[in-house]
Amino acid sequence: MPVRGKAEAVPSVSLRPETCIVCGGALEPEAGVAARCRRCGLLHNLGTHALDYRDGGGQAAPDAGKMHWRLVNARRRFALIAPFLRPSHRTFVDIGCGSGEMLIAARAYGLAPVGFDTNRPLIAWLRTRIDEPVFDTPFDALLIPDREQDAGAGRVFSLAHVIEHLDAPLELVSRVRAAMRPGDLLFIEVPLATGRSFRTLGYRWNMWNPEHVALYTLPALDALAERVGLRVLSRGTRIFARGSHSGSTRLALLGRQPVAALRAALARDHLSIADRLIADYGFVVLA
Repeated sequence: MPVRGKAEAVPSVSLRPETCIVCGGALEPEAGVAARCRRCGLLHNLGTHALDYRDGGGQAAPDAGKMHWRLVNARRRFALIAPFLRPSHRTFVDIGCGSGEMLIAARAYGLAPVGFDTNRPLIAWLRTRIDEPVFDTPFDALLIPDREQDAGAGRVFSLAHVIEHLDAPLELVSRVRAAMRPGDLLFIEVPLATGRSFRTLGYRWNMWNPEHVALYTLPALDALAERVGLRVLSRGTRIFARGSHSGSTRLALLGRQPVAALRAALARDHLSIADRLIADYGFVVLA
């Protein structure tokens, strides 16, 4: 299958897979617009079509307000990666880097950032704001700067909201896997078919749209890791930063699900109550 989407653009095609694009399981039609994998639960979008991001594809440069929340969100993602960082990790490679918030957040951890995204106008905008190597091409490990002083140093790779755009996610993740050295990390984040928003809104949720090939599940992320030979160090659910730590959100969830909310509040990690109970996005940290 051709790879396409946010970080890997190709001409428009219609995707109607015979088996699951992640685990190879049998598919069961659902609501006339989707097919769900019986094995891993991945929800395939039968109405998807490729969107060529090379000339923008609707992904515009953010205003100051949006960028603020994207930076907050990026820092919270890094808080999930941070427990697994080592002094030997020197480079952060963001595939589908978009407006560059993860590249900026990487600096706080002493990581030298490198970005890839096929959205040429967005990369041109990003180059006026950060002095880091960013490439308006699909991921190519040979373009990662080879700093002599960092020979043998570790890398952290990121695919945040990329693989849901791809009809061959294993192809891209396998290429990243081939570029990883022992001790390197890979962070993946995707929208979930199991989160509250999809359970409540169904196919009216804004994450169900023609540019998303699939909505994922945590078992699907586990299956992806197994297929490419990576180990799951951490997995969980989260939501976008705006409002996820607000008092009003915590009170609302406490009223609806008091026992689950209390358990989530007592957990000693960087996930909020909303991250656990709304759970619109899933993540894994792999090695």
